Amino acid sequence: MKRIIRLLGAITCLLVLAAAALAQQGREEVWKKQMEFASEALRDNRANEAVLALQAAVGEAEKFGPQDPRLASTLFILGKYYFSQNQFLEASTLLKRCIAIREANLGVNHPEVANTIDTLAAMYINEARGTEAEPLLKRSLDIRETTYGLEHPDVDASINRLAGFYDIQGRYADVEPLLKRSLAMREKALGPDHPAVAAALNNLGVLYHKQGKLAEAEPLMKRAWTLREKAFGLQHPDVDSSVSSLASLYRDQGNYEQAEKLFMLAMSIRDNTLGKKNPMDPMLAAGLRELAEVRIVLGKFVESQPLLERSLLIEENFVGKESPLLAVTLINLARVHLNQQHYSVAEQLLKRTLAIQEKSLGAEHVSLAPTLTTLAEVLRQSGRAAEAESLDTRAQELRAKQSAM
Repeated sequence: MKRIIRLLGAITCLLVLAAAALAQQGREEVWKKQMEFASEALRDNRANEAVLALQAAVGEAEKFGPQDPRLASTLFILGKYYFSQNQFLEASTLLKRCIAIREANLGVNHPEVANTIDTLAAMYINEARGTEAEPLLKRSLDIRETTYGLEHPDVDASINRLAGFYDIQGRYADVEPLLKRSLAMREKALGPDHPAVAAALNNLGVLYHKQGKLAEAEPLMKRAWTLREKAFGLQHPDVDSSVSSLASLYRDQGNYEQAEKLFMLAMSIRDNTLGKKNPMDPMLAAGLRELAEVRIVLGKFVESQPLLERSLLIEENFVGKESPLLAVTLINLARVHLNQQHYSVAEQLLKRTLAIQEKSLGAEHVSLAPTLTTLAEVLRQSGRAAEAESLDTRAQELRAKQSAM
């Protein structure tokens, strides 16, 4: 009888365990379906459905236990989604919780912990919270160095993230040793002619340009261009990047003729690559503006006009016809017409710019000053000196207020 009772007890335990296992399996199936639905909704740009599915998936994952890796994964995905929607408080809460779970499960020096830390750091950078981002980026670099050694590709990527952060902060002295280290690592691991080496050379050259070390920047940019053209051919976005960097360097050296040639080449590459895919790509507008601005300095106003007109069309398509981001192109186009004595056209362009700026920034914003000054010049050339003087006075008052702040 006792054996029977023990047997019944064992059977009961097995049934309980089986029921628990089935329940667990059922929960996992529900969680998987919610994650799959969220992934599909995100692909189809059904944001509301995606976030509801992810929130439900978090609820299901909670049932696996507070330290379950499936919960960490779900929190990470939902946190990244909130980050993409600029919902930083919600994103921060979820990402910090994900880090804690992954540290508990995997250890504090696991690469998955570093990946999550990088996402949180990127969010802080986006929020201009640099003092919080920096220690996170340093920690993720330290984790990867501890896990992989000093010369692993993931360590190189982490170095460049930290360098990018310092660059945003304008801390160029901190950027330089990181970029030099990255270049040395890539040359050792990949050889001196690899495209990744070219990218590192160009990055270091651009940094030297920002620091005013123009003579040191030029050979790095030239070598990067040579390597990229050898690897990809002339018609490639990476070659465009090198050509544009070198053109900007020549422009800032005052070598406008050479800058013009290279900006023309860069624009040709963009038209043949980006332009064929999307003739309204914003990168085309940037190239058109750069070429036009150099030609304005060279006094080539007639050649500059169609470039700026095309740039304006692309910009309007991208940001709308009332965005303050149009101001630079509108003012440059007005100057081109002014120098061709097209005073009425220049006046219309500048009045449009002023109306956009006043609507978006307010009538007392210092950004209006260059527009007012240029409009005053147009009116003065048109023989309307009194109106011009009034605009100059207003521009001076705006600048004075800015200086007093």
